[in-house]
Amino acid sequence: MSAPLSQNMKQLCVNCQRNLQRLRCRYFSVGFIHNTVLKGWVRHIRKQKHIAFIHLNDGSQKPAPQIVAPTELCSNEVTEGSCISVFGRFQESIGKEQDIEFLAEEIKVHGACDVKKFPFQPRKIHSHEHIRQFLHLRSKTALISAVMRIRNNVTMAVHKFFQDNGYICIQTPILSSNDCEGAGQLFNVKVLEKTDDDEVSEQDFFQKPVYLTVSGQLHLKQWQVESQSIYFSPAFRAERSSTSHHLAEFYMIEAELAFAEHLEDIMQVMEGLIKSITVDALETSAEDIQFVHKRNSVTLIFEFFLQKAIEDIVKKEFIRMSYEDALEVLNKNSANTTLKWGDDLQKAHEKSLVKYCGNAPVFVTDYPKELKPFYARQNSDQRTVAGLDLLMPWVGELCGGTLREERYDLLYQKLQSKDLLNSLSWYLDLRQFGSSPHGGFGMGFDRYLQFLLGMPNIKDVTAFPRWTHHCPL
Repeated sequence: MSAPLSQNMKQLCVNCQRNLQRLRCRYFSVGFIHNTVLKGWVRHIRKQKHIAFIHLNDGSQKPAPQIVAPTELCSNEVTEGSCISVFGRFQESIGKEQDIEFLAEEIKVHGACDVKKFPFQPRKIHSHEHIRQFLHLRSKTALISAVMRIRNNVTMAVHKFFQDNGYICIQTPILSSNDCEGAGQLFNVKVLEKTDDDEVSEQDFFQKPVYLTVSGQLHLKQWQVESQSIYFSPAFRAERSSTSHHLAEFYMIEAELAFAEHLEDIMQVMEGLIKSITVDALETSAEDIQFVHKRNSVTLIFEFFLQKAIEDIVKKEFIRMSYEDALEVLNKNSANTTLKWGDDLQKAHEKSLVKYCGNAPVFVTDYPKELKPFYARQNSDQRTVAGLDLLMPWVGELCGGTLREERYDLLYQKLQSKDLLNSLSWYLDLRQFGSSPHGGFGMGFDRYLQFLLGMPNIKDVTAFPRWTHHCPL
């Protein structure tokens, strides 16, 4: 017969029952106290003469209670990284660091881990570069596990924002026959078929050139009927760049706004989205974000800068300035900068503008028409279009957007000048059957996470990074 529980222990059990679901500690129980099993992977183990202390990782943000086990239960296979089930019961902890602990009565090893071969040694902080060498194993590190939990929570926050604001989610195609951005940085899709003599030949499966999509914006326009539309899908760009801010495959959040007549309509949605998902992340992933910040902070100054930038995003309005004003600011405040009308802003220019504005997010609007895609709406001055970029601390450009050209004649002329009338006749057709004023934007999801986490390299915020000359797994 079990000994009666103290009032304190009863309260601890109630608290633990409430918390276990939140902690996602995998267990089943009869009466909760007895016949309980914890399942996970050994994060740390400390063996003494008669007793061992085990900390499990079950993939959740919160750690499972410390496991106390007689050393005879811990075979040589119970090491850091091994997958185990621990049978036993909860009890009041005699230690000061936790209220309860788990007393092991049996340990079952599901999968051993050879710590001598394992590339991540326990209790050692490995560099991002070292971790990236082992993409197939890096989910076992505390850093990448935390990043992926944050990514999951922010993904859900994005969907919640758009669902709460009347948007519908449209899965646009990954295979596309057009270059939406007109940059020519496309991955061409071919079918490779083996012949009878084992030679490989290329076949055009679609009887026309087809590419991996660079954006779903053109396709979203087709579904902009009676509601806004939004999608969350991978995009592909064959940029031969190995910088810390670029990927060949990345995720884009793209939204189309019906009846958007001014750039301010788009900017308000963009600003609202970023504020909303940032607040949500700080609430749902607070401990993980704090942990990642400390791992990524080269100095305390950088950690303070990052936290201040995130705080300003939530509390302050984003800055607005025209492209023309941006050129003036850059030319006046940098002895090494001489920009003329029509020059595109480079990463260094973007960061300088953000710094000039007190490290606040900056909307730059009304670009020269040569710098924006064909679908950008022409302004009355004939030389600029209603396009914008959102510049952020640390990462530079995060979002790009435009009012879309809804006037049939002007869009016809643009398509004709770029020799796109045949391939995009369907897009022009949309302007003949009840077209509305509209606009939209795209936001790099991975780059947002890079900003939020202060991650030095964007390759470490996605599970399977692809970049020039690198496509592992």
